[in-house]
Amino acid sequence: MRFDISYRRWAAWLLSIAIFLLSGCATTQITGWSQESYRSPNFNKGDFTNNSVAILPVIILTQPLEKASDRDSQIVSAPYTPQVSISKSDRELSAGTQDAYQLILSEMLLSKIQTKWAAPNLVSPGDALKRLNDEGLTEAYRRFNRDFPYTGFDKSILGNFGKALHCRFLLVSQAVVLESKPEASVTFVWTFGRKSMLRTVKISAQIWDTENGRQLWEGSGIGYYTLSAYETAPLMEETASQAVDSLIKIMP
Repeated sequence: MRFDISYRRWAAWLLSIAIFLLSGCATTQITGWSQESYRSPNFNKGDFTNNSVAILPVIILTQPLEKASDRDSQIVSAPYTPQVSISKSDRELSAGTQDAYQLILSEMLLSKIQTKWAAPNLVSPGDALKRLNDEGLTEAYRRFNRDFPYTGFDKSILGNFGKALHCRFLLVSQAVVLESKPEASVTFVWTFGRKSMLRTVKISAQIWDTENGRQLWEGSGIGYYTLSAYETAPLMEETASQAVDSLIKIMP
């Protein structure tokens, strides 16, 4: 009888601890971080009020630019988080996921830039694609979308885009989404350990002057999180929103 009472007390005590831990781990904290890596000394934000600005759809990278020679141009995992060894199969996103992220990030960028800038003639990503297509630059845009992360802008292409879009300034952005699956082994609630990072979204943006072919500004924003045992992963929109918010904060 004593054994039965003692057993029940231990079971109730363990159940109470489990409920407490589960309730405390229900919400996943998404962290943001941003960095401005370049600003031209001739950059004048006031020019935006007198000239059109076009926003191209976000270029979604399937994996980090590991071969980039310039450190500032690399897409790396978020700082202050555990460095996770991610296999090639985990890093590469499906075509459907890439399209989803491109749409989500492009719409978020447009919405938040409209709030931040007082640009009277802001060309949305959708309108930009339509204008390029109407001017017969569809194939040129496809090549640009494929090659820009590795080769940057060709001055003639930049000028052609500016004329087709009827804008002086062009905002080009690229994003990488790192996803790693948690370990298959069971994570016990009393270990208090952090599981491996599940998703990091980093978005980098550049502002170009199409008239003289010069880059005016560059910066990047990151949204990332780690999961504790039994935490629920946030939606992709939440992580992407944190990345965009971090970028917008440092935009001119």
